[in-house]
Amino acid sequence: MIAALWTNEPEFRKRVMTGFAGVSMILLLAYLAGRTGLALLGIAVALGCMNEFVEIVFKLGDKPEKKLVMMGTTWLVAFVNYWIPRNEFELLVLSFLGIFTYFLVTASRHEGDSFVAHFKEFIFAAFGLIYLAFIPLYLPLLYSAGSGSHWGVLFLFVVWATDTGGYFAGKKYGSRKLYPAISPKKTWEGAYGGLALSVVIALIYKVLVFRNMPWGAIVFVPLLVSPAAQIGDLCESFLKRAFDVKDSGQILPGHGGFLDRFDGILFSLPVMYGCFKIFAN
Repeated sequence: MIAALWTNEPEFRKRVMTGFAGVSMILLLAYLAGRTGLALLGIAVALGCMNEFVEIVFKLGDKPEKKLVMMGTTWLVAFVNYWIPRNEFELLVLSFLGIFTYFLVTASRHEGDSFVAHFKEFIFAAFGLIYLAFIPLYLPLLYSAGSGSHWGVLFLFVVWATDTGGYFAGKKYGSRKLYPAISPKKTWEGAYGGLALSVVIALIYKVLVFRNMPWGAIVFVPLLVSPAAQIGDLCESFLKRAFDVKDSGQILPGHGGFLDRFDGILFSLPVMYGCFKIFAN
């Protein structure tokens, strides 16, 4: 099957080559740079996804200025979160108030019909702040003094296995649509295949690398994280459907954009952090 796809589908070849290059760079960053590497990965995901999100949802003529504000806020949040002792809730509230103030100050440019559109863009910005600026901040929190980057890498492997298993199982066996109104290509067979492969990869990781992790935990983690990643994929598809967009971007050949590639990570990262808090301490 893989040989046939490689020969007959150029997009599949692009997907594999981009994925291999990306995975290699991410693993090197996580293992060699530790918590800093995970933090850099988190900010790269946040900035890449925020850039595409603004392009999708903002429609008014001052989009470039608003994008600069959103990207700057995302970078500032990541910097404060990493370097300065903080309370995440307080940081979220202060960021929200800053964004609200910006949209208030610039509201006078949008009198008339576009005034409502300007306020809607503020609501989108507040949503994007939580979804894309704060959720990736959980990634460096998966670093453990005793286990190093293993929890963060295990998380990435589980999400990648979910995506890969879902892709091949769906291609080979897919017949029953999972949620056709949102994502017509996804099937229940693909969902089961993604879950199964994530459990297998987690067990292999336990045997080869993460020997001090309990067997119960290594099975429990993918059983929670893999479904969350699949829901995250559907949520991003919901966003694209709402704004009539096929792909969030074209920066990753064979994958689309950052949102297309990291949608599962965004949704499942808080779930993985919950598992980390339970099993790592």
